[in-house]
Amino acid sequence: MKAFLLVLAAALAVADKTCTPSFDYCADTLLAKKGFVESDLRAALQGTGFENATFDDVLFHCTNPGQIGHAKLCSSGCTESATEGSHGC
Repeated sequence: MKAFLLVLAAALAVADKTCTPSFDYCADTLLAKKGFVESDLRAALQGTGFENATFDDVLFHCTNPGQIGHAKLCSSGCTESATEGSHGC
């Protein structure tokens, strides 16, 4: 029963977050519109070498619905697309 509750809690935590797999996102969009919180972004940066980077300079890749990873550092900052779709550097 305890294991079931842990799995259920993990599923609910992911359910609040949304992103389209294979799309890249700027941090401000993930935080303002996609249900992510700062700790999610910090966790995605662990082990990347970008742990101390400013969120404005990082592009996050959606690996699965509600999951991000494969961060990329943008030397000139992250830029949002005019329409729904991948963001860029």
